[in-house]
Amino acid sequence: MKITDVETTILRLPEVLANGDGLQDTLLVEIHTDEGITGVGEAHTVPLVLKAVIDAPISQLTGQGLRQMLIGEDPRRINALWKKMYEKSCTYGRRGVVIHAISAIDMALWDILGKVAGQPVHALLGGATTDRLRCYASDLTPSDEDGIVALAERHLSAGFTAMKFGWGGLGSSVREDAKWVARLRETLGDAPDIMIDMGVPVTLDDALWLCDALADQGVAFLEEPLSPDDLEGFARLTEMSRTPIATGEKETTRHGFRDLIDRGGLRIVQPDIARCGGITETIRVATLAETRKVDVIPHCWASDILVAATAHCLATFDRPRYLEFNATDNPLKTDLLVEPIRQVDGYVEVPTGPGLGVEINRETVERFRWTPEDA
Repeated sequence: MKITDVETTILRLPEVLANGDGLQDTLLVEIHTDEGITGVGEAHTVPLVLKAVIDAPISQLTGQGLRQMLIGEDPRRINALWKKMYEKSCTYGRRGVVIHAISAIDMALWDILGKVAGQPVHALLGGATTDRLRCYASDLTPSDEDGIVALAERHLSAGFTAMKFGWGGLGSSVREDAKWVARLRETLGDAPDIMIDMGVPVTLDDALWLCDALADQGVAFLEEPLSPDDLEGFARLTEMSRTPIATGEKETTRHGFRDLIDRGGLRIVQPDIARCGGITETIRVATLAETRKVDVIPHCWASDILVAATAHCLATFDRPRYLEFNATDNPLKTDLLVEPIRQVDGYVEVPTGPGLGVEINRETVERFRWTPEDA
């Protein structure tokens, strides 16, 4: 079996707003083979930049576009191809957007391998420890307290037993943030797990104050309260905070996560399979974390392709905690698959079909297909 093409398609909503919703566009990657089997993946970052990384012609030995490295290769040699892409892009890569592009390709390669074997990806990773995953509703924070409470009650009535609010007006005043979280807990009671995602960094002093306030409300974790580069700050915060701290959605490769854990002191890390290096690197990160007794709760804010890939990985963990579930009404999330992934009573079933177990809805692809000429 040989790879014949790496096809990239930018999907983009008709109107893109600077509102913190990271799923307004995405890059669909499809790897075609000479045996008619196609694998799908996606990367969660700036799609036009990703497309250039994949499609670029050779510049130098360690500065090549990813597509030309893969044509003619056997897609089942996933580890070897990951190493090849990493090494031959190392002049301009090693972190950031190049790893994001590798993530999408890696996801598609695992989809091919599963289809060839007639097995779901989780079976190829050693087998699932569970057939369903507890998920939390992940949503953007409304601008007012009443709106936040109403949204939380809606998620509760939809069956979610855990929910996370992020971005929006968070971080402008940690005291106001603590105030509405307290009202949320008072309204909802003790039952649902509540998580908070700052989205933007605050000062260490503000983060410490907020963590103390959130601990009184039993918040499950506070996500990304500091700059992703502030490892010293994270080390101090995690040591002093009564509220668990989580971060990692912007990090790439096992090397970056090793720094977060060993230098930053994180006890919860959040690799995004569509950013950190794909399924291959996520499993490496999870193994690294497990040896240090660190929880892995993947970041998952893209289409159902990523949800499926995340579910496959998470299902193989010794102690899977949560599957992040984008609860916004967004067609790139809800309509990209022929059979969209849905939650029932706060749980998502782990896909059982070959590969990722997903089929792309071609009508949705054509509806949101975008090229630079459309700008």
